Amino acid sequence: MTAEDPKPPHRIAGFNTLELAAGLLIFLLGVVVAVESLTYPFGTLRNVGPAIFPMLLGLILAALGLAVVFEGRVSLAVAPQVPWRAVLAICASLGAFALLIDSAGAYVAIFALIFLSGLADRPYRPVTLLCVALALCVFITALVMGFRGIVNIDLLPGA
Repeated sequence: MTAEDPKPPHRIAGFNTLELAAGLLIFLLGVVVAVESLTYPFGTLRNVGPAIFPMLLGLILAALGLAVVFEGRVSLAVAPQVPWRAVLAICASLGAFALLIDSAGAYVAIFALIFLSGLADRPYRPVTLLCVALALCVFITALVMGFRGIVNIDLLPGA
């Protein structure tokens, strides 16, 4: 096997383990949604109750999960490498935004969001990120000023 050859997928009983795990997870989520919908009234055909939509959604999700499992019999998919730098940068940027939006205002939170999420990209481009952050600040200012009374966001701390 050379460096160019993709490594074969790991299989259990002929099923691709990546597809098997994903399909079973989707199937179980569908079953949980369908079972939980049983706690709501179904109603009648003329007056549909709140259980119909989650029941149908759960059944469709379970069917799609089974389709993914059985598609895994012929799939050659291999688990990709997780880009941990990007995952951590995006999670950190969302966390910083959530922590800063109330205490420091929208402008600071937007700059933290943009610059921390910019760490996910390999060539860090501060000038591009600055332009994006400034454009987003202009947009949010226009949004708050244009929809005064409807969009209530503190642009500056204590304002």
